[in-house]
Amino acid sequence: MSNVTEVGSPLASLRGVPATVVGGYLGSGKTTLINGWLQECDHQGWALLVNDLGSINIDAERLRQADGRVLELGGGCVCCTLRDGLGAALLELARREQPPAHVLIETSGMAIPQRVASQLQLHGLALARLLLVVDLERIEALWHDPWVGELVQQQFDGVDVLQFSKGDLLVAAEAEQRQHWLREQLQARQQQPAPPFHSERQLVRSDRWLQLEPLERSRVLAWAAQLGPEVLRAKGELWLADAPDGPVSFDRVGDRVTLAAAPSHPWRSPLQRRGQLVAISRSTATTPRWPATLPSTCLIPA
Repeated sequence: MSNVTEVGSPLASLRGVPATVVGGYLGSGKTTLINGWLQECDHQGWALLVNDLGSINIDAERLRQADGRVLELGGGCVCCTLRDGLGAALLELARREQPPAHVLIETSGMAIPQRVASQLQLHGLALARLLLVVDLERIEALWHDPWVGELVQQQFDGVDVLQFSKGDLLVAAEAEQRQHWLREQLQARQQQPAPPFHSERQLVRSDRWLQLEPLERSRVLAWAAQLGPEVLRAKGELWLADAPDGPVSFDRVGDRVTLAAAPSHPWRSPLQRRGQLVAISRSTATTPRWPATLPSTCLIPA
């Protein structure tokens, strides 16, 4: 593939720099995978670019705990906001004295990884790997979902590495059956015409809140329990009354809710104690509401 990066261009220093794209649907485990890489392997000189659908970039905040070289791309799909998102981040890298040894980018859960990879190549970077994280527990349901099924299927296009996640939530035989089923679906899909592309803005909306006072753990769990299927993903770093020393990680993927028992890291300072939460829903859904028993000052739209 030809690229537009020429000698003298602002991105000339990035020409030929290898790039790895990590994609996967909402809640598939992309951040967990990358966090493990950062903690277990030597990635000296790598640049990590994180894109998240929510205007509050929860993923970047979590990854920053493991590696300080995080550039947030802002809300929206990378391949749809190249001018203001990915392009600006690459310019930031190109301005540094030492070009990165490798660029690692985590796409949003609604991005088509192949489109992101194509844009990187157009900017002169060399694609080293296109990896997709696949949630074995939910892939069959997502594949047939009338709302996001086509997008989930398109996420497999051009991928050279599949990384399965959530297999530990299934018995061994069921996990193996899901992998076999997926191989059959991918083979059959190669014989079908490409479906129309739907942008992130057409499929989902994001709502976010800032938390100014501590919450009771039971109230957070009650809120998560009443969310309907139109809420595709919810995540945040919350200020809980029973964990005053730092933010507590909250995740909702499908019907599965996880609220950490202890803070993920300490507050940067006592004056910066606040929580943040983002919910990603179908574009036709209304804003998820907090239970009426919650004080109105606890969470405010952001």
